[in-house]
Amino acid sequence: MSYSDVARDGKELRPYSSPPQDGNDKATREVQQQLFGLSTQVTQLRRDVDRLGTAQDTVKLRQKIAEANQNTTSSAKSIGQRLNTLHAEQKTQQTGRLVSSFEATLKDLQTTLKVAKSKEAASLPKEAKQTAVPAALDLESGVNSDEHQALMQQQQQQQERLVLESRLQYNDALIDERDEGIQDIQRNIQDIQEMFQDMAVLVHDQGLQIDDIDANVSTYELRTEQAGHEIVKADTYQRAARNRKCILLTIVIIVVVVLVLVIAQ
Repeated sequence: MSYSDVARDGKELRPYSSPPQDGNDKATREVQQQLFGLSTQVTQLRRDVDRLGTAQDTVKLRQKIAEANQNTTSSAKSIGQRLNTLHAEQKTQQTGRLVSSFEATLKDLQTTLKVAKSKEAASLPKEAKQTAVPAALDLESGVNSDEHQALMQQQQQQQERLVLESRLQYNDALIDERDEGIQDIQRNIQDIQEMFQDMAVLVHDQGLQIDDIDANVSTYELRTEQAGHEIVKADTYQRAARNRKCILLTIVIIVVVVLVLVIAQ
């Protein structure tokens, strides 16, 4: 055991350690970064939603929007949980500003998802370019023109039927995928609405906390003003007391001088 570990009375001392850093500032910065990332995601999602119903509206675009929809909503839920925890640990104006910023981003996300839901329900994505239909096989030589014409018509009708069936299947798949995407959007809109309610509770609580702070500040200012008045009154009283003492001392000196003069005569 080293000398620094032993006190002068022989008792062992614990080594000094600096106080742990406040993790609230770090948590606040992390939430700020997450909010910035969420805002960036919402901006990109809005740009993609603006392309719905245009010539750029494709299956690939809708898949991208569906993925972004899930990612942004998941990020928003994570931030909401972090804000709840942060608010429970520290009810400060900084936390209130984070809640307000989060609410604004949530509102933007909710509006974007509502537009996406409306646009996806109004139309289907553009079809991919159809592959060329194989040309009719060369007919065997020796077939007369009437038979050739009949075979050509039969083959064309068969190809048209196949193309029609393919388009119907394709459209059915698009409709199913669209409906599923709309349901996902609706669920996420409801989740966002619940997050709004949670944030409303935090805002209300934050408002009460700020009111308490303002009330405490006002009380402190009032007490400070009252204390100032008391100090002024005390100072005035002390000055008056000193003046009275000076007057009494002067009177005593005069009396003593008079007595001395009388005795001397």
